[in-house]
Amino acid sequence: MQVTPVGKGKRRRQMLTPMLQLPTLTAAQQTVLLKWLTSDAGERNWQSLLQAAGTNHVEVAESLLHALLQAGAVAVKEEFHHGQWRSQRVVWTELEAVQRLANVSTRTERAATKENLNTQLEALAKDHPWLVPAVQSVLNDTLPASTRKARAELLQALVPWQQAQRQALRQDFALAAREHTKAITAAEWDWLEAMLPLESLGIGRFEPLLWLSGAITLRHVGEGQGDLMALQRFGFVGLPCRQFCLPLGVAMPPQRYWLIENRASFERQSHKLAPGVCLVWLPGRPGKAWLEAMHWLLAQAPATATISCDPDPAGIQIAVTAGRLWDDAGVAWQAAHMDISYWQSGKTLPLTDYDHRVLAELQVCDGLSPALASLRDYISSSGTKAEQEGWL
Repeated sequence: MQVTPVGKGKRRRQMLTPMLQLPTLTAAQQTVLLKWLTSDAGERNWQSLLQAAGTNHVEVAESLLHALLQAGAVAVKEEFHHGQWRSQRVVWTELEAVQRLANVSTRTERAATKENLNTQLEALAKDHPWLVPAVQSVLNDTLPASTRKARAELLQALVPWQQAQRQALRQDFALAAREHTKAITAAEWDWLEAMLPLESLGIGRFEPLLWLSGAITLRHVGEGQGDLMALQRFGFVGLPCRQFCLPLGVAMPPQRYWLIENRASFERQSHKLAPGVCLVWLPGRPGKAWLEAMHWLLAQAPATATISCDPDPAGIQIAVTAGRLWDDAGVAWQAAHMDISYWQSGKTLPLTDYDHRVLAELQVCDGLSPALASLRDYISSSGTKAEQEGWL
């Protein structure tokens, strides 16, 4: 043991031999040691270490300090008070070596893990641009490491789900991602919902529905007719997307369809439809189940359509996605209530980074009508967008 004076009434004690291994510790000493090793500080105040150990483990802490000192793991700075030497500060001689021996992650290891995770996330965003907003959220340094890791794993699990075009409920995605239907927390679902269009990715909170109102009559083949026209007095109805197949049939088709993205606008317009119009709620980023149901309905009852989405970059993409159903059926459609005359003098919002990325995609998008191309260019030049519930 080397004792070195470091000033009047002060000294430093430590072993000259380097630490080779941890001393044999009791269960209580191991518990206290793990508490101490959660900090990456190379030098600690002895009182703070006692507090970390807990008032019921003062003797355990003192015996642990002695064992660590004898093993060469620490040096102790002491001061002479009232006739005796008292520990003041504890210096780890090789903190990361002790942490590794105690199976505690070191700062170096955590930094490497973080760098590796960031590399994976950046590659994920590059290969799958639709994940960019969520990836940027995970790259936020203010998040705890455990949260960043958990969220990154969820994003990685989304890729094969999206590539397989799976359509199911949230419990099914949780089972696929973490092997348990309740393994994704409420906070994680809130984050996923804020970052990504879960419904269009085939992850529904409930069974996907096709919401309709107005001039259409459906029936079961071989059975009595069920007239949805009467429902116009009450508003609208949602039918499971899986039901849009035989034996369901269309007894009386509409004269035209009107698709509205904003749910509040859809509900408002459902009470004041013109004759012959079938109103359909168009969910943001419609999923496979919705597209298949609408495709079936259009095949049974072809009619022209007007499509109304928020006048923002995503809204333009959504309108084009829905419009392709009519393109494939060889039936005309057009965007409506999205022109700048409806919103440029009202409340507008600034474009986000995500909006700018979508605008770049729209520059090379096929199927953009002159009206939507003009809207795209205005949004880009003005740097503003709006939400259709303000006027529709």
